Amino acid sequence: MTSPEPTYPPLSTREIQTLPEGARVIVTWAEGNDGPHEYRVHWRRGEPYAQTDEDYRRGHVDLEKWLTYYIGPRRPFTRVWALAPVRAE
Repeated sequence: MTSPEPTYPPLSTREIQTLPEGARVIVTWAEGNDGPHEYRVHWRRGEPYAQTDEDYRRGHVDLEKWLTYYIGPRRPFTRVWALAPVRAE
């Protein structure tokens, strides 16, 4: 799902590595994907990945969406923001 880019600073690599399983994030990828998209965080092999809701339901992990690999000098324009948890009402 396309989302607006937040107005607060993106997370650092260290902050991304502390996100819990299922945390909601917005990611702007350095190369393509037409803007910010909302994802869930999924941990696999000790690394955080971005996972769409559909992929989450299917149990699919796209290994191209490895969050910490693309931050910094490898892909300097990829940015990740945490979203506030959705509260159950």
